[in-house]
Amino acid sequence: MRLFLLLLVVALALAGAPFAAAQETTAASPSTLPDPVVVPNFWDPRARIERPSAATIGAVRFLTTDDFPPFAFRDRRGVLVGFDVDLAQAICDVLKVQCSIQVRPFETLVAGLQDNTGNAILAGFDLEKASAAGLISSQAYLKIPGRFIVQKDKSFDPGPPIPEGHVGVVCGSAHAAYLAGFFPDLHVDCFTRAADALAELKAGRIAAVFGDALSLSFWLNGPPSGDCCRFEGGAYLDDRYFGSGFAIVMKAEDRELKFAIDYALREVYRAGAYEELYLRYFPVGLF
Repeated sequence: MRLFLLLLVVALALAGAPFAAAQETTAASPSTLPDPVVVPNFWDPRARIERPSAATIGAVRFLTTDDFPPFAFRDRRGVLVGFDVDLAQAICDVLKVQCSIQVRPFETLVAGLQDNTGNAILAGFDLEKASAAGLISSQAYLKIPGRFIVQKDKSFDPGPPIPEGHVGVVCGSAHAAYLAGFFPDLHVDCFTRAADALAELKAGRIAAVFGDALSLSFWLNGPPSGDCCRFEGGAYLDDRYFGSGFAIVMKAEDRELKFAIDYALREVYRAGAYEELYLRYFPVGLF
C-alpha cells in the first residue's frame, strides 16, 4: 500500500504537483467554492485510556523516511518536515517525554527496531504488514479512502440507477476490485496507468475516475489537472480492499509504549492538533 502510494505521489511531484495549500480564490460565487474539508476521526472519545507515566515510557525514538511526501520529506532547505514529523512531536508533547526522529531507508525500518536504534516506526506503515512481521501497532492514525472525481461542471452518482457514463480505474487495482464487488453494473474502463485515466477524464471522454484519495488529491491540487475536476460523493472505506490504515509500529514486547501512543493520538485529536496538521498537509481533503 505504502509503495503504491509513494510511486503515485512521486510521479505527481515530478509533474509539478505542489504539496502546499491551494491558492485562495477571490470573488468566487458559492457554486465555485470548494467543498469544506472533512477532518476524519478514528478515535472514540468515550474510550477510557489512562494517562501513562512519562517515567515509565521513557524517550520515544521514532524511525521514519524522508521520501514520502507529505508524510515525511525534505523541504528546500533540507529540513525534515511532514505530517508524520509534526505528529511525532505532537505525541511527545502530550506524553511529556523526550522525542527523537531518525531517518532510514524504508526497507531498513524493521531492522532499526530489532537492533534498538529506535522504538517506534512512524512512516506510513500499514497494520497488516506490522502483524505479518510479528510487530504490534497503534490504532490507525490515517486511512486512505477510495473516491470518485469528476469534471467540476459535471456530477456522477454510481447508482442505482446505473449512470450512462464510464468510470476509469487502474487495471488490477484494489479500486477496480472494489467497483467490481460493489458496483458491478457500472461501465468501467480499465487503464494501465492512473495518469491515462485522469487524462481521459480531463478531456471529457469518461465521466469519472475512481482511485485512492491521496494521489487524486495531489492531482486535483496540481498543474496536471488544470483545475478541471473535483471530488464527487463520499469517501469509501473498506479495510479488505484499501487496507487498515497507517499506524505507528513497535516491537511486540513494547506494549506499554503502544498504550501510551494510543492515548497520545486520541489526545492530539481531542485537543484539535490533529485537525490543524490535517488541514495543513491535506488542503484538498481526503474525506
